[in-house]
Amino acid sequence: MTFLARDAELAALAEAHRAAAAGEPVTVLVGGEPGIGKTRLVTEFTAALPDLVLTGGCLALGADGLPYAPFTAVLRRLLRLHGPQWLTARLPGPGPYALAGWLPGLGAAPEGERRARLFEEVLTLLEAAAADRGLVLVLEDVHWVDAASAELLLFLVRNLAAPRTLLLVTHRDAEPAEDHPVRALLAALARLPQVRRVDPGPLGRDDLARLAGSALSAARVQEVHRRSGGNPLFATALLDSPGERTPAPLRELLLAGVRGLPEPAQAVLRVAAVLGEPVGPALLATVTGQPEPELEAALRPAVRRGLLLAGEEGYTFRHALLRSAVAEELLPGERRRLHAACARALTADPALVPPGQAAAALALHWHAAGDREAAYRAAWTAARAARAGYAYREELRLLERMLTESSAEPEVLRAAVRAALDARATVRGLELADAALAVTPEPAERALLLETRSLLKHRQGQDGLDDLREALALLPGEPSGVRGRLLATLASRLAVLSRPGEAAEAAAQALLLGERADDPAVRALALVTLAAGHARAGEHAAAVAACAEAERLAALAEDDDTLVLAAVMLTMAHKGAGDYPEAVRTAERGLALATRRGLAGNRGAVLASMLADGLFRLGHWPQARAVLVQALAEEPPPLYRAVLLTTRGLLDLAEGDLAQALAAAEAAAAPFAAGYPGREFLLPQRELTLLTALAGGDWATADRVLGELLADPALAEHPTQGWALVLAGQETNAMGADLGATGQSEAAEVVSRRAGQLGALAAQLAVPGPVQQAERATAEAWESGNWTAAVAAWRTLGQPYPLARALLRAGAAALAAGDRTAGADLLREAAQAAERLGARPLADRIAELTARERLTGAAVDRIGLTPRELEVLRLVAEGRSNREIGERLFISAKTAGVHVSNLLPKLGATSRTEAAALAHRLQLL
Repeated sequence: MTFLARDAELAALAEAHRAAAAGEPVTVLVGGEPGIGKTRLVTEFTAALPDLVLTGGCLALGADGLPYAPFTAVLRRLLRLHGPQWLTARLPGPGPYALAGWLPGLGAAPEGERRARLFEEVLTLLEAAAADRGLVLVLEDVHWVDAASAELLLFLVRNLAAPRTLLLVTHRDAEPAEDHPVRALLAALARLPQVRRVDPGPLGRDDLARLAGSALSAARVQEVHRRSGGNPLFATALLDSPGERTPAPLRELLLAGVRGLPEPAQAVLRVAAVLGEPVGPALLATVTGQPEPELEAALRPAVRRGLLLAGEEGYTFRHALLRSAVAEELLPGERRRLHAACARALTADPALVPPGQAAAALALHWHAAGDREAAYRAAWTAARAARAGYAYREELRLLERMLTESSAEPEVLRAAVRAALDARATVRGLELADAALAVTPEPAERALLLETRSLLKHRQGQDGLDDLREALALLPGEPSGVRGRLLATLASRLAVLSRPGEAAEAAAQALLLGERADDPAVRALALVTLAAGHARAGEHAAAVAACAEAERLAALAEDDDTLVLAAVMLTMAHKGAGDYPEAVRTAERGLALATRRGLAGNRGAVLASMLADGLFRLGHWPQARAVLVQALAEEPPPLYRAVLLTTRGLLDLAEGDLAQALAAAEAAAAPFAAGYPGREFLLPQRELTLLTALAGGDWATADRVLGELLADPALAEHPTQGWALVLAGQETNAMGADLGATGQSEAAEVVSRRAGQLGALAAQLAVPGPVQQAERATAEAWESGNWTAAVAAWRTLGQPYPLARALLRAGAAALAAGDRTAGADLLREAAQAAERLGARPLADRIAELTARERLTGAAVDRIGLTPRELEVLRLVAEGRSNREIGERLFISAKTAGVHVSNLLPKLGATSRTEAAALAHRLQLL
């Protein structure tokens, strides 16, 4: 099978290998379900390594299997490679050796307790093997580990300290039995700082499409992905066999174990395949008519063979495809009778399934049994239960099934519209909304439908104001909370669409109506919009107070959507005040709430973007990326996806992945193509487009985008985005000035004109908070060449990336003024920050300036490295251990370690790997 979609995993293994080469002890756990490709991943990675690769596998004999089986295989391979003399020369003492019991040729084994000595001997030989050429020790199938091997593995992970030693441990991610040694082993490994995880996930649809080639339609690939769960082994089999049924070769493979079971076990498995998962023993007993003791006796062979997994809630098939294959063996009439029997059993006793699942199970089984009336009633009950449990996609699926019946009521259609909104099915939601409006004449119900359609339109990238105004026109003098709710929604939309005056007026009216109707939900939503106005005006304390009251009222009204929106606004208020740590904490709490309430892919996506931005600004880039990856996996609607992609693109750009940043900018532009006017979402995307053009050296495109932005008369009303664009414009002008200096007169003329426009914009922009103050100081530094105030402002805010950029400019200015000492100091600090962040393009620019100005010697002097420390640093950069450094320099390993400890703080590095990278960046070597 083609090796696909493992770039991230291979990169993570390569990074672990580099860390091990630099002297860090590293163990990587590679976990996943059977067939996911753990062994293939490790094999592909190790194939190209120059190191010695030793592999040992655990045997499927359980916890009481052969002791030390994987390590016996590893040591015997060493014996075959080097012979007994190589081993004994490296083992302490003349013997007897504890390993003699494993390896022929080492003499007689010692008598008595030899466990401690055995462990030390294994450790010694592995470190000796690593010293020769580097070692990658691969231990496969650790989910089958025996107790003795588990102890030895944990000992090695804790004690292996030789450089160029990497441990790769593969295991299945199924929950082990309570008494299995792998449970305690994995728990102990997870607590060790040197242990990393790489978990190959299922293949995505795009990966399967590449695997399939162009012969299969996208719909077919999507179906294969659904049925296989992205498991490469199963997907390959399904791709080779078209049709709905499990392909014959795969079915035969899956059913081979089933057909070897006694007939009573097969009969119960057929029933279990119909009843759902997990299926409880009581339900199985009721449908089969067997007492539970007889049922357990029938199931035991299937459990022993691993075909059926026994858990606290019941029995589950090892894989969904196995269940499908068993169910396909049933005749149609047999299948309908089993579904009907299950539905009758659940009607009589809903407690036969876990709490909250009876309604959905009844809907499924009555539908499969062909009883349409009973299925309709059950689906309606199940849909309401799904909504109460925040399972909006399940709610929509059930309602859609009900809508296939000619007797479906308008109430079901209206419920489906709201479910589509919450399930992020915006296109389908708009279709359902149109259908619902056609059968809903009552003004209040119609107005609420129009409000929902407006929300769906907005998340697609339209303003949706026409629907809200039509809804309000339906209820001109309506005194109840419905008009207040519509006004509050209109106010919120106007705020997002950059119409703050109208938003404040509508919010004030909504607040008044909410107070008259004693409607906390309306008051809460109106207060969120008013808080936005306070934040825009720099009134941060008032914004925080309004958000706090909005949260209280939304909680009282049990209005989850407004609760999440209040968290969005509170996060924004903390950012406006320059308190990014508190903004991050607020966003984390809000996102956790959104996730619990099923809203992570809706309003929660905006919170995720704000959280990632806060982490990015505070220098926590890996955490920021993890937040964005998770948020995008929620499949948010187009507008919210664009917001997330914009944030990710800015991170990509800072890390040097221009191709991914360009793709993000292009994808994020799609919802704005029809003229969406909300500048809070639009302007960051345009900034990303401008910056990607700059990073790619395309000054003409960057200047064109800048010109379009500067032509917006409302830009000055948005200081948060406006100041960022001023700085991006100054970067654009700097590139244009370089082109002008090479004789391109057109560029010189444009730069002059843009400089005037940028200056005019900066003069109009308000400065509502500390971040804008720092941005203004940076803008002024571009004009004056004095970067002292900008550096100080970013340092105070604790934002390392803009600080490093300002330090670079300040260093360049100092060098231009002839102050090489100050310039070297500033560039060194900038380089350290860029290296810690992983800001490749910035680090490269610093390194280029350092080399161009020939600051290497000055940098060494200013850092304070002694000649001996510089020698040690060169060897550290080569990946040498303390012992190897000592051998090269004719000093002890302990003395080498002292030199390493001394040079790390001088470089501002926290590890040998970082020190080596920084030394290369600063051209110290």
